[in-house]
Amino acid sequence: MSKPKSTDISIASASRELHGVRHAASMAGRAMQRLEAEAERIAGEVGTSGRTLRLVSAGEQFSALIKHGKTVIQIDGDSFAVTTGD
Repeated sequence: MSKPKSTDISIASASRELHGVRHAASMAGRAMQRLEAEAERIAGEVGTSGRTLRLVSAGEQFSALIKHGKTVIQIDGDSFAVTTGD
């Protein structure tokens, strides 16, 4: 009779997995920052006359910035904000 497989995870194994998740999240965050910086650079070169549209999607993350005149719509994941100026 074969011995049943154990599903217990050792503390060392769980620690390695958590480190891997943290590392992946850190890399994704840096990638988002690079993409946003590149979008800002391109928008600066194009000269959008008060209009901006920036969308970034990476894995499970999504962000958007929409500007038209004095109206700004910003979306970050499941949160959003809409502002208008006088």
